[in-house]
Amino acid sequence: MYKYIKNSELLAPLNNVPHAFARFRIDAQKHPVHLIEEIALGQSLGAWDTQHVAIETLRKKIAKIVSIESDSCFHEATVAFPIEIWHGKLSWLLSILFGKMSFYEGVQLNSVWFSQDCFHEKTLIGPKNNINNIRMSVGAEENKPLLMGILKPNVGMSTEKISELYVEAAEAGVHLLKDDEIRHDLTPLESLKRVNRIAEESAKRNLKTLYAVHLQIDGPHFLEHAKALENAGANAFLLNTWITGIDVLQEIRKVTNLPIVSHPALVGAFGIQEAKATIHPRVTLAQFIRAAGADLSLFPSPYGKLGLDKELALDIANHCLLKNTNWSINESIPVPSAGIKPEHAPMAKKDFGNNFILNAGTGIFSHPKGIRKSIEEFLKEL
Repeated sequence: MYKYIKNSELLAPLNNVPHAFARFRIDAQKHPVHLIEEIALGQSLGAWDTQHVAIETLRKKIAKIVSIESDSCFHEATVAFPIEIWHGKLSWLLSILFGKMSFYEGVQLNSVWFSQDCFHEKTLIGPKNNINNIRMSVGAEENKPLLMGILKPNVGMSTEKISELYVEAAEAGVHLLKDDEIRHDLTPLESLKRVNRIAEESAKRNLKTLYAVHLQIDGPHFLEHAKALENAGANAFLLNTWITGIDVLQEIRKVTNLPIVSHPALVGAFGIQEAKATIHPRVTLAQFIRAAGADLSLFPSPYGKLGLDKELALDIANHCLLKNTNWSINESIPVPSAGIKPEHAPMAKKDFGNNFILNAGTGIFSHPKGIRKSIEEFLKEL
């Protein structure tokens, strides 16, 4: 049993200590409002008991309730979690915020943000590349969206064939190309060979198109593998963030300045509807990965075969780009994806503006008129 403490105690001053802030949305038909106190106390200390720990220590480490709004439908609360209990590691923070609470039906982790003093080169760094950096590196026009292609069918495709497709698509003007997230090489040597071959072709032909190689996490040496790929000529990484773990992204960010593309695999399991998601997609596809250092965030567009609700997709994009006093770090670039065809490009530009990357796979590589023609059609509309 938890011993609930008074809100006045939970509202103790933050004392300029770095905090992560989380907003919880709780079904009022399923849970009483005092579940918010259980979240603040139980998810930071576990219990309020001065028998074993000094009260000064408890006060320093306890999460603080910042605000509560409650009606007949929902309780919504913002709770501040001091960095002293998650120590700058996002996986630890996620465990604290929602590890146990994930078993409570009707509780949603709705939003997460950080005080600026949480960001530090040894903990949270944020992205290292914004869309203007990417535009410059690929030689694209200012103030225009970019085009990314997914090499499909990537699984089983030889290094030589991938290199050929890279050259064809790059010469046609695509700005970025990436591996499919389901491409897994049996040994690290295969991806090194692929990266090296594409780097050679790129240098020989003066091509600026970025190639995001799938950075597979196979054992404890993933940082060494990332550096080896970079030394072989890699100019971007693709990471299955929620499969490999948010800490992997956070640690890779510390050792490379290359653009990191975060893939949304598994995020759909948390829910893709505003009202029913256990973890709101803005948390997984914008706020958490941006804090960890993802430069590009892939998510289902409102147009293709997966088709997120447009309002939700725009909310994700807005939180990728959000600028305020608490987020004076680089933005993450929104990358609407999945089932994208040339006819979707004008809709995407209308909805997402200019600061995004449109991501197409079969829409480029299985186009009936060929790769060059499909890229030409996309770029004409963007």
